Amino acid sequence: MKLVRRLNLRLFGGSKNIRYYTLNGILFTMVTIFAKSFAAKFLDRLGGAPIHYSLLNALPGFVAIFVTIPGIVMIQMARNKRRIMEGFFYLSRSFPLLLALVPFLPEARRPLAFVLVYGLMNFPESISATALQSFTGDVFSPRERGEAITYRNSYSQIAQLITSVIMGVVLSVTTTNRSAIFMYQLFIVLSFLLGLKEIHYLNLLKAEERAPLANMNPVDTIRRIFTNRDYRSFIICSLIFHFGWQTGWPLFSIYQISYLGADEKWLTIVNVVLSLSGIVSFPIWQRIVKKTGYDLGIVFATICMASTPILYTFTHSMFMNAAVQPIIGFSTAGITAVLLGLMLESSPEGEGLVSAAVHTTLTSVTLAVAPLFGNLVLSLLGLNASLYVSGTLRAAGALAFLIRYHMKRRKDGSI
Repeated sequence: MKLVRRLNLRLFGGSKNIRYYTLNGILFTMVTIFAKSFAAKFLDRLGGAPIHYSLLNALPGFVAIFVTIPGIVMIQMARNKRRIMEGFFYLSRSFPLLLALVPFLPEARRPLAFVLVYGLMNFPESISATALQSFTGDVFSPRERGEAITYRNSYSQIAQLITSVIMGVVLSVTTTNRSAIFMYQLFIVLSFLLGLKEIHYLNLLKAEERAPLANMNPVDTIRRIFTNRDYRSFIICSLIFHFGWQTGWPLFSIYQISYLGADEKWLTIVNVVLSLSGIVSFPIWQRIVKKTGYDLGIVFATICMASTPILYTFTHSMFMNAAVQPIIGFSTAGITAVLLGLMLESSPEGEGLVSAAVHTTLTSVTLAVAPLFGNLVLSLLGLNASLYVSGTLRAAGALAFLIRYHMKRRKDGSI
């Protein structure tokens, strides 16, 4: 037993908190894969049209705009913040069960019902995910935070690889549309069961206890946060980048499913390649951040991400599409590894939870608009031109982060 515990600590880092944080991340990944990773193909099997793909990406952001900050303020003012956060996690893991009920509706109503439920799922998800971002800052010191995030992301990629293969193999042997839909329903139920264990590991994390803010004024708190120049500049750059990033999300699904004719087998291959590249990439990004810091690391990550829509335009088969996924996986790993750390580093001292909520809410505004903008550009200019527009907007975000980096260095007298 002692040997197993020692092995676990060596695998997941030098502390129990890192171990539990990593196990929580592994189960979070499995829950996400089973409940959401094939959502676009599930929608396709239910009769979805291009507008439904755009709504699938836009509606979660629209919901998060109205619920994230009120939910986080409620958590911040609660006597037992962990218990309230836990309640939102339970609701978040139960909500996908409603997706499993959509196929029982009349055929004509299924696509719209699916995207509406999928969007409403973001009510508990945005609050719980934002609370977890701030909770990470309470659990780990700045010195330990980078190691914890890297361990969590690296092992989560392994879980994503294994889970994607399992799900893809099962779905690829289904012979009819009806049987495929039934398997999607079973996987959603499985995601709920795994989510219960995910919450168990969340409860094992030991965090620094902070007193509730009984007299907290949300407007004054948000105003105070925005007086912080570092956080304000981070928000501006992040919004520019997120708009371009999110514009491309429905376009990728449309390109793969409608243009290249991807089925579950090819989507599984894509997920596997993405997972493998993520496993390799997260340690690389950790070294990059240690050497350059978050301010410059985000510049490299966003530049890489700006190239991914352009790469899609050069793929004319699913084989070619899978071949460019390592670059996309490397870029995604960079954003995942750097963005959270930079947000926490830029937040005013003691305001991590509300700062994360403000960031989530504002990027939800772009999420509510960007996919619909992408659909508009698609209808006006066509698929390839839309991907180029997304890449250009992402590059503008990278440029904004680069300008921010040089302005900070100039202010600090480094140049």
